[in-house]
Amino acid sequence: MDTYQYAEKPALRRRAHGILLSHKGHTIGQICEILVVTRNTVASWFKAWETEGLQRLHDRARSGRPPIFDDQDHGRLQELVQEYPHQIKIVRARLLEETGKTSSTATLRRTLKKSAIASNASGGP
Repeated sequence: MDTYQYAEKPALRRRAHGILLSHKGHTIGQICEILVVTRNTVASWFKAWETEGLQRLHDRARSGRPPIFDDQDHGRLQELVQEYPHQIKIVRARLLEETGKTSSTATLRRTLKKSAIASNASGGP
């Protein structure tokens, strides 16, 4: 089971590890001790595995607030940061002026951080 070693998310790797340990003959109690989880948690993993297989071990989509900025806004945000480095308040004001979308400076920083992580993961600068 490659998922145990190579899955992107740690929670998925842990669930797959639990299934693998069970397959190797470990008891639920032993799995709980090894993975530091409750008995109910391990039982829910087994039930999910038995009903829907590996796909059910993945995290389900969660509700949340929709993002303020779309891909076009992300690009413009990057340009404004290049134009006004270390001046996040000016960047915020310009973005508000151009898009009409309000946000906090913390949101802008978070957006920039996520953009940088995404571009690095896709082989960007």
